[in-house]
Amino acid sequence: MSLRRFFINPADITGETAQLTGPEAHHLRNVLRLSPGDPITFFDGTGARYQALIKQLHKDRVTATIIAQSHDLPPKVRLHLGQALLKGQKMELILQKTTEMGVDTVWPFYSEHGSHKPQRETQAERWQRIVLEACKQCNRAKPPELHEPRELPDLISHPPPCDIRLIFWEDESKHTLHEALATPKNNYRSVFFLLGPEGGFSEAEVACARQEGFTPVSLGPRILRAETATLAATAILQFTLGNLDPVPSGNLE
Repeated sequence: MSLRRFFINPADITGETAQLTGPEAHHLRNVLRLSPGDPITFFDGTGARYQALIKQLHKDRVTATIIAQSHDLPPKVRLHLGQALLKGQKMELILQKTTEMGVDTVWPFYSEHGSHKPQRETQAERWQRIVLEACKQCNRAKPPELHEPRELPDLISHPPPCDIRLIFWEDESKHTLHEALATPKNNYRSVFFLLGPEGGFSEAEVACARQEGFTPVSLGPRILRAETATLAATAILQFTLGNLDPVPSGNLE
């Protein structure tokens, strides 16, 4: 059985002793009903992971003894996803699955044909919980960085640092993703890619992106649901850029 995984504040680790508090401690003690001596794994959110044994269960915390420490290696190429805000639970699905698939940062944005509903504080907290739970499920020690929603023109004119900028557009008929990535993939260290809303990007938005150095690319002749397109683009990029290549033993530092 795989070890139970929990996120812990780095400040709550001192030497070989870890103090787990808050909802994570409640989940360990009252939901999972783990016991002293049970093995667990801690993530501190920076990429470090700790193998530990539960020492004591307290009313407000759980004490554990750390027996080993390692650190996730960074991906060959970092992926920065620009995602149009979607309706309902579609955005939550994208956050969950792209976390599992290794996206490094997520930049939500408002678009012409997409949702313009302001983000609530509770929604931001829910998104963060979804990301952390996805990390625990897929054994990812460092969660992706979630940014506050921005207007698309602002995002494409001030993108995160990257080696190549892509915008996936269903009406693109010339450029393929293979052509856009024709430069040897080992020359890339980061890629920023945009996916649109249910109504797709407008021609004006694509033209604006072109002016800012984005290359429009197609996912083929079929019209995909917005959430399907994002997951397909993410998987294709991860494979093409080598992030899904087997990692030799000793992949953790």
